[in-house]
Amino acid sequence: MMISADNITCSYPGLGRNVVSGMSFAIDKGEFVALIGPNGAGKTTVFRVLGGYVKPSLGTVRIKDRSILEMSRGQRAGILAVVPQNVFTPLPYSVRQIVEMGRVSRLSRFIAPSKRDIKVISEAMAMMDVENYSETPFSNLSGGEKQRVMLAMALAQEPEILLLDEPTAHLDIGHSSRLMKILGELNRKGNLAIILISHDINIAAKYSSRMILMKSGRIIRDGNIKEVMDSRLIESAYDCKVSILEDGHDARFIVPL
Repeated sequence: MMISADNITCSYPGLGRNVVSGMSFAIDKGEFVALIGPNGAGKTTVFRVLGGYVKPSLGTVRIKDRSILEMSRGQRAGILAVVPQNVFTPLPYSVRQIVEMGRVSRLSRFIAPSKRDIKVISEAMAMMDVENYSETPFSNLSGGEKQRVMLAMALAQEPEILLLDEPTAHLDIGHSSRLMKILGELNRKGNLAIILISHDINIAAKYSSRMILMKSGRIIRDGNIKEVMDSRLIESAYDCKVSILEDGHDARFIVPL
């Protein structure tokens, strides 16, 4: 397995309860998995645990069968690229400098970037449509533009696993559609394992092949789109009435009632 969580339990000081309780799953090479659930389900905590930002009170996260806690940041970055929802940098880095940071795990401290490194960086910027902002200070960008830059930085790592927290949250419909198509292509052609955390169930269902539905810190269903996109299951998780529509090509869409 590329990445796995075994019996993950997490809590925060002063909260008095577990945010995530006994959560286990494994994701293999080439899988496109969407983690969904209502507000407060624990999705962001799972994101932080998988990214190595939060140490669980119980349980283990493994990357390629190695505990994430035994890996240095550089070792993790050589395999796993993480794109959070919000990013702040106090220094006036340009867009290109931000994207170049994603290449650091592939570079030697004493060797200048090669022609291939420069090519990968430029291709990642073009893929995310941010090459025209190359010299623009990152802090001057809109939320959607920053998100695309962070995605370009992640792609410049050439990771084997891509972990994304609400990647379309700040994007307009055009860039959102383009991004998801790019991710789908990278998943299919590059065998990239993708873990997508999203509030947009319809986008998640359209592009992922597997969904993990959470509620109150636990997994309530882990399966393919048809297994998870069940009206009674979704209504129970989100506490609202829904209708599930099909387009004739096995795609499913949720419409709140």
